Amino acid sequence: MVSQRFNHLPETGVGRPARPGLASRRLLTAVLASLLALGACGSSKRTARVKLPPPINPRVGWTEVGLASWYGHPYHGRKTSNGETYDMDAMTAAHKRLPFDSWLKVENLANGRHTFVRINDRGPFVGRRIIDLSRASAAAINMVGPGTARVRLTLIRRSGGSRGKPADVKVASRGQAGRFDLQVGVFANLNNAKSMASRVRKQGMPTDIRTSTSAGRTLYTVLAQGGSRSRANSRKKRLERQGIEAILRPRRGN
Repeated sequence: MVSQRFNHLPETGVGRPARPGLASRRLLTAVLASLLALGACGSSKRTARVKLPPPINPRVGWTEVGLASWYGHPYHGRKTSNGETYDMDAMTAAHKRLPFDSWLKVENLANGRHTFVRINDRGPFVGRRIIDLSRASAAAINMVGPGTARVRLTLIRRSGGSRGKPADVKVASRGQAGRFDLQVGVFANLNNAKSMASRVRKQGMPTDIRTSTSAGRTLYTVLAQGGSRSRANSRKKRLERQGIEAILRPRRGN
């Protein structure tokens, strides 16, 4: 509760405090109303809870089509809903209803690219989005730049088994297994992509510019060769010292 006392009002000729004028009273009323509203908002926010929809446990082959988004910082290193530590460079995702450790094939319907993710978190809770991808899995389907994409989810393994990748999931050829590229930018302008590729080459790293289409727009993705995970992380840190943000992206067969 907020109270206000008038202890220092100007005095009148008869020696007693003057009553506040109409403008002062209106100002006081507005201030009190604002303070009460703020208090109510704060209380509401503290007690708000996210209500999850009922869980599902569908058969292998189940599909869902809708909008995907991705998340990275500041969630990197925080706990996921299943108790793991979120790694934005791992191939994981958040879904509101599927069991943890379910494996999905995620296909970007705008460009035909696909990747495979394991569910270890809950979300997204924005609009009608159906899945939140890790930054690495979003990069694998050229979704980091646009931020969202229309995707098709296909369940390829139900929960209950090993957390390891299903044996029939192949995201790279035999010679490329365990290899990574560094995605250093997705551009709508080819000249900007060429400029970024030039900056990266000056650091001694071969680059490649790949073209894709998303929502009717042509996008240019700049990739630098990373190599093994440890070597790719080392190169990633080198680029970041030069002010170039990079994302580890598992190398694919195409």
